[in-house]
Amino acid sequence: MKERDESRVGIRRTLRTDYRRELKKFISEGKGHYRCRFAELAYEMGDMYRKGVGGPTDISRAYYYYLQAEYAAMLRLTVRRNSEDEAFLAKIRLALTQLRRRLGYGSEKLYCSTHPFVLYQALEEGHDLMISFRHMKSGRVKIIGARIPKSGDNECKRSRMLITYDRFHYCELKDFVITYAQNVRGLWYAETEECIRIDSISLFMDELMGNRCDFYYRGKLVAYICAEDYVVSSGRPRYIRF
Repeated sequence: MKERDESRVGIRRTLRTDYRRELKKFISEGKGHYRCRFAELAYEMGDMYRKGVGGPTDISRAYYYYLQAEYAAMLRLTVRRNSEDEAFLAKIRLALTQLRRRLGYGSEKLYCSTHPFVLYQALEEGHDLMISFRHMKSGRVKIIGARIPKSGDNECKRSRMLITYDRFHYCELKDFVITYAQNVRGLWYAETEECIRIDSISLFMDELMGNRCDFYYRGKLVAYICAEDYVVSSGRPRYIRF
């Protein structure tokens, strides 16, 4: 039984490694990189979570990866049209339609979360972010995060972030992300500059200030914000229809 469990874990680990390798190619600069196998690997990740291969099922996570597969397949079709990719795109969209019904996702234009999920996604691949806080007239605090590419590893310096908005049913490559903190009870940052460099985020419940999000760089606390929730608005691009 132990060997079987280790084998199941190994399946997921191998697939994630392959997925990250193709993601690195996909986010690199130039349309030629869209011809990589990222669409197939993202689809396999979706299948893995949908069917429970190598672990428990998670249809919300499956939907997340199917959206990435759809986006990658569409971009690949803009480079070169072929019947195989068109059939693959139709297959992905069928899976998305089936999961959307099960998840009960609607057509939201705003999504509120207790954590700034777009910043988490931007940091997922181990990249640093430059963030800034802007006070709005509405009382919200606008948080902007721009990605700083890793050095070395043959990475393209002009590569972008792949951000997935599952509640809005799309994902896209972006240079920066934006979220709005609502009902802010506290904001502090160590630097006087408008932009602050971070490499990790920690969320916990403060007894006095409530939901607190800490921002770190190289293990040092550089900023925190206490807010009830974070809002992201739908800026869905107009996709090419195939």
